[in-house]
Order: sequence, then C-alpha cells, then structure tokens
Amino acid sequence: MIRRSFLALALVAALAERASAQIAVLSSTVEEKVASAGDRYTGTIVVSNPGTQEQVAHIYQTDYRFSWDGTSHFDEPGTSARSNATWITPQLTRVVVPPHGEVRVPYSVVIPAGDSLRGTYWSAIMVEGTPSDATHRPDAPPGAPSVAVGSVIRYAVQVATHIQATGTRDVRFEETAASKTDAGSTVLDLNVINAGERGYRPVLWVEVYDAAGVLKAKARQSRGLLFPGTSLRQHFDLGTLAPGSYKTVIFADTGEETVYAKQYAIAW
Repeated sequence: MIRRSFLALALVAALAERASAQIAVLSSTVEEKVASAGDRYTGTIVVSNPGTQEQVAHIYQTDYRFSWDGTSHFDEPGTSARSNATWITPQLTRVVVPPHGEVRVPYSVVIPAGDSLRGTYWSAIMVEGTPSDATHRPDAPPGAPSVAVGSVIRYAVQVATHIQATGTRDVRFEETAASKTDAGSTVLDLNVINAGERGYRPVLWVEVYDAAGVLKAKARQSRGLLFPGTSLRQHFDLGTLAPGSYKTVIFADTGEETVYAKQYAIAW
C-alpha cells in the first residue's frame, strides 16, 4: 500500500541538481459517469509534454481512498469493496509524448450485469512520468556512480461510476472543535464522513447563534467528490465572536431533498 498526501504526487530526488520538464494531464482528474449495470462507456485521458524533449508516461491502475487527516491510499486495484478497477481497461500502458505535444489515452468501462450493484464505485488510473536521466556529479571521484536528478510526476485520475440513482447518501460529523486564532478569529473544525453508499459533493455551512437566538456568524463552503467511506476535514472561519456560549448548527447538502443538520453547544 502506498500513502501520499496529494492527488498529483511529486517525488523529488534528494541530490537533484536540475529538474527537467515532464508530463502533465490536461483532462479532468475526476471522471464521473451515471450508468446502469451491464452498460459500457469510454473515456479519454489527455497527456501533454510541455518540454523540449520527448517524455515517456506509464499508465497503470490502483484503488484510491483518502481520509480527513490528509493521507491518500493507493492500494492494489480491485482490493476495495467499492473498487471498479476490474471494470476499467486503459488501451495503453506506455506512451511517448513528443515535445510540446499531446497523446490521448482512451479507456473503456464495462459494468457487470445484475442487480446487486448500488451506489458509487471508483478507482484511479495513474499516469506516471519517467525520471530524468542519471547525471554524474562534477565533484565525484572517477568511477563514482551517477545520481538521479529531476522528479517523477504521478497523476491520479479518479474514475467514478454511479449506478443510476441507487445508493444511500449519509453524512456523519466527528471531532468538532472550536478555537481562537492568534489574530482573535473564531474557527470551527470538524471531520465530515460519507457514511452512505453513494458519492456526492457536499455543500457545508454553519450557523452560530447566541443565547438569545440571534444569528452571530455564518460560513459556507462547497467541497469536492466525497466517496463512500472517505472523509475530509472541514474548516470554518467565523470571524470575531465575543466570549460566551453559543448554539452551533452544522448543515450538509448532499444533493438530495433532505439537508443533514446537527446541533452543538460550544463555548470559548
């Protein structure tokens, strides 16, 4: 299992003396499709080379999940209960991208037939550049080994399949905490967990009321695609609030008619 903190991962050699331009993914890194069991559909990943030398990119698959603590997990494809990696077939596993050029990498998705699928299934297609050539250090003694320079860039293209309108949408809030910044602003942090079967892009907001029921602060934020079983850390800046006790209501809109809400009593 590989753990990383970013979707586009950069592994830079410690002894790097120069960096060479590498590949970039121009198409979306989140590909979604609403489909039915038994359906087949296709997609395309556009890989570009902004540099002056041809670049090689390798295409492979992993599962993908992430957590509120900022870590990402790229497991073996097909190991997650909601992985769709075995449905996906990239048509290329290695591409040579010419200088200042682009290469299109098609992939196909074949959803298994049957009525057992519900909600959202997803995985990642990884696009990984090749490290720059090894270079001999000028201050190294004769016969000393060369060292690698430059960087390896990896892009994770998330491929999500939503099975029509099936699957529950559920939200859970955890570890809610209010605090003051050095500048005197009040902040509210909490973990938001997708406890359902379907992925969604939550719209989150908080309303803060004083003891008399007067609205004292409000903040709102839209977030990216949150898959079942994954989580994120939400941060709200509530501005300057006087010390005291407050009623705080946190809302989450997942795209359904029902908006999730939970009330907390906080004080500072």
